[in-house]
Amino acid sequence: MLIAEDFLLLAVDDETGKTANVDNLGVRLAGALLADLAAANKTLMRGAPEAGATKEEREKAGDTTILVTDNAPTGHVALDAALQAVLDTPEAPARKVVEAISENAEENLLAALVERGILEKEESRLFRMLPVTRWPAADSSHEATLRANLTKVLVEGAEPDERTATLISLLHGSGLVSGLVGKEQRKAAEERAEEIAGSEWGVATVATQVAIAATVATVATVGAAVATALILAAAKDDAAAKDDAASPAPASDEAATAPVA
Repeated sequence: MLIAEDFLLLAVDDETGKTANVDNLGVRLAGALLADLAAANKTLMRGAPEAGATKEEREKAGDTTILVTDNAPTGHVALDAALQAVLDTPEAPARKVVEAISENAEENLLAALVERGILEKEESRLFRMLPVTRWPAADSSHEATLRANLTKVLVEGAEPDERTATLISLLHGSGLVSGLVGKEQRKAAEERAEEIAGSEWGVATVATQVAIAATVATVATVGAAVATALILAAAKDDAAAKDDAASPAPASDEAATAPVA
């Protein structure tokens, strides 16, 4: 299983097949795929911060250049698409590569999970018109084991291995951590996830850390752009409303035809 597949399984409700409302899900899945490529020794980084880098240095990881060292197909539709995205964006900074991968990351990962019998694809129509696709669980055994392992780390204090730490670092800030544990344990789980995300540099490989850092940077950039667009749209609507209020009301037909005294 890919780290990206684990992330997506946690985002899809087993019963309803609906995807949770995760901020910039595609970007987060793209970062996970980039981490999977690094773990598969498909890529290396040029200009990346070194292990033990400060927070300020890590924030610049989004400008790192990602190089492909092995372009042989893996046979996994999502991983191969991510690899091709890296090849198609030569010399581009890591955050731009994440954006490119994010365009079809969710779609490709869902297709792979359906092909392996882990999810089912159900298509229907809302009000007999609007097409709706859902992805309920067909085999939830892997996800059950995954959730149990994450709970041990997030609540019981177990030390994560590199892969688990990477997944938690990507989950941090997505809103999915709180759904892994009971209500009374959510605060502790969030704090533990933040601790792991903050100390992860030096635990995982530099390539994996660049994937995480580039994801965080891209989420922040996309989020800021969306917020700006909403603010501008609201300001435009407000200005239009003021213009309408300031405009004189059109004369009624009765007033227009009334004889002048």
